[in-house]
Amino acid sequence: MTPLREQRTQGLAASWPVQIIAAVFVLDALLLIAHVWHRSGPALGAQDRWFFPLRRAALWSGGLDGSLLELFGLLQLGAAGVLLLGAGLRGSAHRVLAAWGGVLLLLVADDLCRLHERVGARLALDRLVPSLGETAAQELGGLLFWVVSGLVLVGGLIRLHLRNGAAARSASWALLATVVPFVLVAVGYVLVGTVRPGLFDDGAGAEVAALVRITVKLLTMTLLLDQSLRITFVRPQL
Repeated sequence: MTPLREQRTQGLAASWPVQIIAAVFVLDALLLIAHVWHRSGPALGAQDRWFFPLRRAALWSGGLDGSLLELFGLLQLGAAGVLLLGAGLRGSAHRVLAAWGGVLLLLVADDLCRLHERVGARLALDRLVPSLGETAAQELGGLLFWVVSGLVLVGGLIRLHLRNGAAARSASWALLATVVPFVLVAVGYVLVGTVRPGLFDDGAGAEVAALVRITVKLLTMTLLLDQSLRITFVRPQL
């Protein structure tokens, strides 16, 4: 292969992941707009026939299980997990990437099977603290589930991180920096809801808080997909 053709091939390999992520961001924006439209329809008094599908179909509400927005985010997260798993299995110096892929796939399984929600419901913390309310108690119980699980997962990630090469450690730090904002938003949402029961049950403030949480979660999944594509196709030497 001539140097010019090799350079052109490398340029194409670097550009198509960018194009994919650009298209994904556009779909993210459209789904978020559909969510806002769906939730604001009753407040705006929208009765037009063209608005009816967005106003009535629950699948447009990003905060509900099985919504298009949630499924699209899980598709991105699952793809990122598979790509990182493959990148991490290339050699022993990249195992931390495989661990990250495993963690992302566990998150997909948790969302699909509602594991943390079931555990939160089983803990029934509202019996211990009646002021919590059923919803807040379930959210707090789910958070406790992830705190315990997270200690185990983070311990494994740290161990592999320290043993891997510099390039893999750099990619691992970037993945961590991407995840941290969503973790902070999710934990803050649960803790505020626990301290102020009913705060996120209804009203404009509840809608704004839910939109922030949904947006941060979706964008985090897209950024994780972006990084996994770059690791796999743009920096295949990792």
